[in-house]
Amino acid sequence: MKKIIYISLVFSLMSCSTVNNENNFDTINESSKPQSTSHDLLLKKSNSLLGVNKKSLSNSLISTRSFYKEEDSLILDYKYPYLNEEYNPLFGSFNTFVEVNYLLNEQSIRDVLQNSDLSCDSLYENVERKRRNIDYKVYSKNDRLLSVLLYKTNYYDSEHHNSFMFKGLNYDLNQGRFIGYEDLFMNNSETILLFKLNQELEARIEGQDSFNDCWKLTKDKFELFKNNFVINSEYIKFYFDDCTVCPTYSGNYFLEIPLEELSLVLKTEDPETTYLRF
Repeated sequence: MKKIIYISLVFSLMSCSTVNNENNFDTINESSKPQSTSHDLLLKKSNSLLGVNKKSLSNSLISTRSFYKEEDSLILDYKYPYLNEEYNPLFGSFNTFVEVNYLLNEQSIRDVLQNSDLSCDSLYENVERKRRNIDYKVYSKNDRLLSVLLYKTNYYDSEHHNSFMFKGLNYDLNQGRFIGYEDLFMNNSETILLFKLNQELEARIEGQDSFNDCWKLTKDKFELFKNNFVINSEYIKFYFDDCTVCPTYSGNYFLEIPLEELSLVLKTEDPETTYLRF
């Protein structure tokens, strides 16, 4: 009976949607610190690029937790998702992943200070890192699959310069495990996906001025980012860090393909295992 109630609850939460079916679940700030306003303009820019629009829904399946740390000249200011383990103890695997990979103080600081690849612009290889922000957006496809986009913004000592990095997390709410490209797509589908993504990029280059300086997505780059996607009811979106397919100044970081165009390469036949029921 408890399991039936849980499944019913998750389904009702996932079925709530905005007009475009990109859901941001109700956020509960469990800890916070007033933020300085020096980076507000850039933060608004990053939110605009990602289409972030926080919506309040009457649930607490996902809450927002905050992490803030100042050390010397570096500020770490994170907002990250937390799955309520009272609904399902298996959700601990999601929360542990976020904690281990993003919240360990010493490792986070080393990553920001020592990583020379935080910006693809060679002019900023030796500049001082001032701040790293992390925020997130939630997408939903059905009552089983949860997609979370983590986006990281790195700020530098040079005025108005920042760079963006992304991580797509796709999570099986029933089994409490992360899923990747191989769970959703058939074997040897990479060639078709790469073709589709470049086809979408070419269409945007022809139709939107901001894409004029973008370039073809190569096979090696696709292999690096093929697990970096999120899914809603209509599209799968592949996210790319700065300078992967477009220059930083263009503000273009993802390519999307309608799910119906991928029907031949998506695993949808087995109702017991498929994540993408049409």
